[in-house]
Amino acid sequence: MKKTTFGKALVGIAAGLFVGLSLMDCVSDLPPISGPAGNSGHAGAAGNAGNVAVAGNSGAAGNAASSGGLSITLDTSHIGGSYQPDAGYDDVATGPEPWPPTGFTNVTKVTVGAYALGPQVTSPDDAGAAGGSSGPTRPATACTALYGLVRDFKMGNKTGGHPDFETAPVGDEPGIVATTLGPDNKPVYAATGRQPQKSTTGPDNFNQWYNDVPGVNMTYVLALQMVDINGTASFQATKPTSFFPLDSAGFGNEGQPHNFSFTTEIHTAFQYKGGETFSFSGDDDVWVFINKQLVIDLGGRHAQETKKISIDSLGLQQDSIYELAVFHAERHTDQSNFEIQTTLSFTDCGSIIIQK
Repeated sequence: MKKTTFGKALVGIAAGLFVGLSLMDCVSDLPPISGPAGNSGHAGAAGNAGNVAVAGNSGAAGNAASSGGLSITLDTSHIGGSYQPDAGYDDVATGPEPWPPTGFTNVTKVTVGAYALGPQVTSPDDAGAAGGSSGPTRPATACTALYGLVRDFKMGNKTGGHPDFETAPVGDEPGIVATTLGPDNKPVYAATGRQPQKSTTGPDNFNQWYNDVPGVNMTYVLALQMVDINGTASFQATKPTSFFPLDSAGFGNEGQPHNFSFTTEIHTAFQYKGGETFSFSGDDDVWVFINKQLVIDLGGRHAQETKKISIDSLGLQQDSIYELAVFHAERHTDQSNFEIQTTLSFTDCGSIIIQK
């Protein structure tokens, strides 16, 4: 698998991008483009309109996205390089990056900020191990948006639907996931053997929540516009507004006014300075990991809940950089709430783990 870090390149989302350790600079024009030749020939990936098509290779060649699409070539020759992501941040010369990102749809203002749906992601062959986060420290409010992935599922009461969505029992359920992220930076199912298992139906079905499974889920890029409120980076899609980034996308709304059955995955990093906080409010399940350790567990199919943590309580080393991962699931009608508020100093605006 491969982790790509979002930065300024995402502003030109409709263009071709070359990926090494991070998303590299891109051309924002829509016509097809070609990349520089690599050491080992080329394996370009063509993006269908509205899709992200990803291919792995050992040289740096790639062609083209068709209009409205995004072509990403995983260029392993750049692994271990020193590229420092700078996008999504205020630029001295040009000012703040624009919102919404070019080519994103379902742009929706919420209580604080907005969300937008990017292209659909199709998975590539493995292109090597993920690189670590790098780059200068940025204040929490410097990211115009946080980028991640959102995966759509069929409701469990529909033909071919996922049993963990819509039909699962209601109630808080801490302990669904292990306290440490797995080696693939995904949650590890820990409820095996629990009697009853309540709102989940076993490790195989749960592992589909945050992994790409053709026919089971459909994956899209997601952008969350962050707003500076007195030094706190805020995104609030809570009452009286809601969080429905996949409306009329993926498997569709399935007879509902909104598309309810989906998961959200965000990976980023921050430099710990001291005194920071992170809070999440929403429904249904939410798990937050810092330095791969579980710090917020709001598991279960439940109404909106809130938890705030002090980063000082985690025993981190000051001035060091740590990973932060957020895993969310919307599993039941008829509400969807999602809120992040933090004073963390992000070192990137979001990374995507690209899978086979």
